[in-house]
Amino acid sequence: MAVKLRCPDCRGTFPWDLTGKGYPTDCPLCESHIGHDREDDDVVMPMMQLRGNTDRVDQVYRDMERGSEIRAQIAAEQAGVPVSEMSDLKITDLRSTKHEGAIAAPPLPQHLQNLGSFGGANGAQYASAVQTGPVPNAGAHARTALQHHHGALTRGYAVSDTPALETMQPGYRRRG
Repeated sequence: MAVKLRCPDCRGTFPWDLTGKGYPTDCPLCESHIGHDREDDDVVMPMMQLRGNTDRVDQVYRDMERGSEIRAQIAAEQAGVPVSEMSDLKITDLRSTKHEGAIAAPPLPQHLQNLGSFGGANGAQYASAVQTGPVPNAGAHARTALQHHHGALTRGYAVSDTPALETMQPGYRRRG
C-alpha cells in the first residue's frame, strides 16, 4: 500500500510503499532519522496537561461571582435601595479548584450536611412510591388531565407542553 509521508525535520513529502517494508527509519529527502527506537509492544502514556482546564473552570466561578454582583446592583436599582441591602445576593465565598476533586462551593453548615435532596437521606425511598404508591404517577396524570381540559375549553388553541406565560416568551406570535 503506497502512502505519502511528511518528514518532521525538512517538512518535505515523499511517497512510500508500506508493503513489506513498514515505515522508513530515515527520510529519503534529507537523510535525517525519522524512525523510532522503541519496541512495538511498549505501552506509551501521552503527556496530558490539565492546567488549562482547571483555569477555565476557575474562570467560570469568577464569572459567577461577578454576575452575582451585577444582579445585586440591578435588584437594588429596581427596589430603589442601596446595593448594600442586596449584598445577600452576592456570591463571595467560592474557592479556587487547585486540586483534583476540589469544588468551588463552600461546605454546607453542619446542620444541613446530612440532608440530601427530596426529604433528606430517605429521598430515594420516597421517590419509589411515585410509580407504585396508592395513586401511581398522580402528578403526571393531573398535568395531562389539566392540559386536555384546557385544550377543550379553548378548542385546541392553547395546548402546549411549555410552561405558563407563553405570551411573555421571545418570538411569541398571537394566533388568529
